[in-house]
Amino acid sequence: MSVLFGIVRPAGRMERPGDENTRCFRKSREIEAESDSTWKGEGRKRAEMRKILSLFPCLLLLGFPPQGPGRADSRPLVRVKGVQPGATLLLEGGLRIRLLGLEFPSPEWAKKALEPLVGREFRWQEEEVDVDRPKLRRGLLFRKKAEDSVNAELLEQGLAWFRLRSGRDKAFPSLRMALFRARGAKKGIWNKVPMARGNPPFFRGGVLGLYYKESRLDYHKQLRRIRDIGADWALLLLTVFVPKVDSSRIVKDPNRTVQDARLKETIRYAKGLGLKVALMPIVLIKESDNDEDWRGTLRPKDPIRFWLDYDKQLCHYADVARESGVELLFIGSELCSLEEKYPKAWPRIIANLRGRYGGWLSYSVNWDHYDVPRFWGLLDCVGLTAYFELTENKKASLQELVEGWKKVRKELEGVSKALERPVFLTELGYPSQEGANTAPWNYLLAKDKPDPEEQARCFEAFAKVMKDAKFLQGAFIFDFFEEGGSEDTTYALWGKRAWWVVRDLFRDWAKQR
Repeated sequence: MSVLFGIVRPAGRMERPGDENTRCFRKSREIEAESDSTWKGEGRKRAEMRKILSLFPCLLLLGFPPQGPGRADSRPLVRVKGVQPGATLLLEGGLRIRLLGLEFPSPEWAKKALEPLVGREFRWQEEEVDVDRPKLRRGLLFRKKAEDSVNAELLEQGLAWFRLRSGRDKAFPSLRMALFRARGAKKGIWNKVPMARGNPPFFRGGVLGLYYKESRLDYHKQLRRIRDIGADWALLLLTVFVPKVDSSRIVKDPNRTVQDARLKETIRYAKGLGLKVALMPIVLIKESDNDEDWRGTLRPKDPIRFWLDYDKQLCHYADVARESGVELLFIGSELCSLEEKYPKAWPRIIANLRGRYGGWLSYSVNWDHYDVPRFWGLLDCVGLTAYFELTENKKASLQELVEGWKKVRKELEGVSKALERPVFLTELGYPSQEGANTAPWNYLLAKDKPDPEEQARCFEAFAKVMKDAKFLQGAFIFDFFEEGGSEDTTYALWGKRAWWVVRDLFRDWAKQR
């Protein structure tokens, strides 16, 4: 395997120098092209033929106009009059514009990038009207005889982060290529950004949900327990919210979303313990009308608004991750209903995160939905939750659980072979309840029947079957937030036999790798 700007691809044929940026771009374009044709039930050849035929009326009406350098440029000439707050350019005539695909880290960076444009003439190509500010236009500026846009020039010089608000922009390829060149050369703002190199490592980790409602409370004890069990990774899980399952706005709850200051302090403390850090923002429903609704069934009424909000939240946490030295960032978790329905949104989201963050990227797919996402090739590693139903017996023996995990192993190995990549488990956990193996995802299964021994047996079965699995890239144990203890019915391991089972597994993994 080899990695190009954080995108893993299988080793294969010899490739010419300079092909790397093209291949990075081509992968996402292949996904978008497939979505344009096959996603609607059409064969690719049929779709291509229809596109070709659709051009004939246009060609006849236009009389086959001359192509190439001799063709007149219809884009209007504009002169930049000044730079206004918010990285906005004021043109002569009063039009206010922003450069498509660019986001500046500070007013100082915006001034440095944009002031040299004042007083000069450019060709203006409008691409979109700002959704939130209808009088503001976004587009591309071109020097009079240049093919590349000023937008691409500024990105390649490392003067701005990359962020597109729409996946339909024709400028996507050229801007992203400019981004890759800046990242690779560590120009400008990329000079001090920590960059992931090589394949992601093997994960021995613990999941810590940042659930405290009081910001004064810290997570030091939980992080020390993650370290003491033998983990070398801490996965910090934080929550943002949609009011209803069909809501289009994503908001932070002041009582349930961890504050940035506490998040950054938690990351610093974890790294001070010698732990690498993964960050996973997840979307929860604040008020559900029934037991069937969860983040895997989201159906926003206004998809455009939803994806703008989702992109905004992820870009914010990508900034936190970059500034805090987080090694792995998740682009989402278990968004089953959105993975298939919006295939064009995901490549744009991933590109926007690559445009401001240099660490590894992954996604946590639901344990029964891993074959759906079409964007695995754009990510660095394949993650899935592991709430597999092992048996139908609430009193299952260790041997029965082993047989259950053998079936799961065969299934996961098939996934790994199909993707030609290893997989890792983002959440591996069992509540300490009777029958937990029958529905590990159900923490309300038997809250009045604590059974820490069943929890321990489930982990023992996993260790026996999966300890030497070559296709497995590790696991994050869920969850280290709760206190634990013999009467506890949560996923916590502390004070239970499962703690020692997992510690022994992590020690064995550490010796093997």
